[in-house]
Amino acid sequence: MFNVARSARFKLIQDNPASHVEKPDPKNERDRVASAEEWAKLNATAAPHLLRFLAIAYALGPRRGELLNLEWLDVDMRRKEFTLRKTKNGETGVVPMTQEVHAAFSELWKERRLDTNRVFLYKGKPWKNPRTAFAAACRGAGITGLRLHDLRHTASTNLRRAGVDTMTAMKIVGHKSEQMHRRYNTIQPEDLHEAAAKLQKYTANTVLTLASSAPSGQSVSGCNSNVGA
Repeated sequence: MFNVARSARFKLIQDNPASHVEKPDPKNERDRVASAEEWAKLNATAAPHLLRFLAIAYALGPRRGELLNLEWLDVDMRRKEFTLRKTKNGETGVVPMTQEVHAAFSELWKERRLDTNRVFLYKGKPWKNPRTAFAAACRGAGITGLRLHDLRHTASTNLRRAGVDTMTAMKIVGHKSEQMHRRYNTIQPEDLHEAAAKLQKYTANTVLTLASSAPSGQSVSGCNSNVGA
């Protein structure tokens, strides 16, 4: 309202006092991801109708509402892809299927009904909310602190670990900006150790390559091989 009052149209005030107030940091960012062990436990405890939903969320990271609203007209089993139309950012996204995701859709196809186009059903009706079933599965698996939305973080993180480039991963998960994609990418201690191992392998191979290509009797980079000289 202050901005409207300050606009060229009204000119009621010269300054917006609210713009000088520092916004508090809500500190609401989460970095929780489902580990491979936790995913294995969920596979063992989740009800079949929930597990198919989780398989897609874990692998590709679509939002809960996007999956619940998915219709069979937007699922292409031959091309192994599905289209999300009612997305949060307002854009239509085509998502490729992994082998596990394709298997989940194949199971869902067997339960398809003629009185609804929705993909995800519960007791023959469009499924409205998987949270209760997910909470029960987590309790059965002994998993604490994991939310359904954390599977979106997990998918983003796994795509990075798999070496998928940022722009492609953003398209798959449905992130509009790199800033948001980075927020959903969790760097864990094992990622840092993996990076150190890759660096060690790279530098070792580089030194070996340089040494093997150096002329006989000449050290790498022209340095004298006689250290004690």
